[in-house]
Amino acid sequence: MEIYRSPQSRKQAEQPRAIYYSRARLIAGVVIWTLGTVFFGALTWKSLPQGNIWIFVALITLASAWMFFNCVTALGKLDKPVLLIGRDGIRFPDGVLIAWGDMEENLYVDQSYMGLPVIKMVQIKTTLAKPRVKKMRVSALAMNSDEYMALCDSYSQGGGAAATR
Repeated sequence: MEIYRSPQSRKQAEQPRAIYYSRARLIAGVVIWTLGTVFFGALTWKSLPQGNIWIFVALITLASAWMFFNCVTALGKLDKPVLLIGRDGIRFPDGVLIAWGDMEENLYVDQSYMGLPVIKMVQIKTTLAKPRVKKMRVSALAMNSDEYMALCDSYSQGGGAAATR
């Protein structure tokens, strides 16, 4: 059954949809990872005279500093789309376009442990020689898994009703 769409609505549905980072999530990440880096940095400093435990704590400090750096650099890219989803497929920030026909599997992985988010990522398995699997962390996107899958279904099906799973 075809759903009526006005010409303006149909034209808008033909346009690719740009997905951006969420400013609020990135700012929250900057605050959390700043506090984490300061906390683990202080623990590293306190554990220096107590043997080799400081090496382990310093590695945790470096990891939290890396996460802080990732959030800050993403804040500088708020005006650039992270994903571009359209009729031709999904375009990633590195310019790779994966067409709908080349996708074997399109997953939005959202794992948590005891209520704490561990990882959120898009994973696409393709029939192409390169890339066989394309992965991208999407924890700071302004979109959740349901919106992502509905959008992918909408564009991959030609703008009609969402595909059944």
